[in-house]
Amino acid sequence: MIVRARRSSGFTLIEVLVVLAIIAIVMGGALLSLGLMGRRDAAPPELERLSVLLVDIRERAELENRAYGVRLDSSGYQFLVHDSQTMRWLELDDRRFAQGRWATGTALELDVEGRRIILGRLASSAREETPDIGVDSTGEFTPFELRVGSVDSLGRWRLGPDDNGDLALRRLER
Repeated sequence: MIVRARRSSGFTLIEVLVVLAIIAIVMGGALLSLGLMGRRDAAPPELERLSVLLVDIRERAELENRAYGVRLDSSGYQFLVHDSQTMRWLELDDRRFAQGRWATGTALELDVEGRRIILGRLASSAREETPDIGVDSTGEFTPFELRVGSVDSLGRWRLGPDDNGDLALRRLER
């Protein structure tokens, strides 16, 4: 009597592992390509940081009942606080609101209360020591629109108060 071994109709462990490896490679490639696409379409990181800090400084202005501001230039931005005793704008001495730097190749346009502001250098002695963007003690922003573009980005971005006075960061249409 000859006994033959039956071959099972299932998959071997090797076959299952090969299929799982192929699925992992395809999923990894898809997630990686989506991640890279998302980065090109995302706002510049320093603009996102400025947006978050402006919301924080607005809350701080309301809580402390004092005015704050931001001075912008072609290389970066700096937060200021109004000193009611000396009636001067001073640099904000808070590490969280440290001076920001724009990436190389960042193009900026700033309109404040409907007028174009020419952005120079923060270190310029001829420049007034006043902020370009203000936040008063009630938390209201000076009407402004900051448009930022970059050679690395596919689009331009707008940062400014919306119709309700809330800060909005949005991508501009081409």
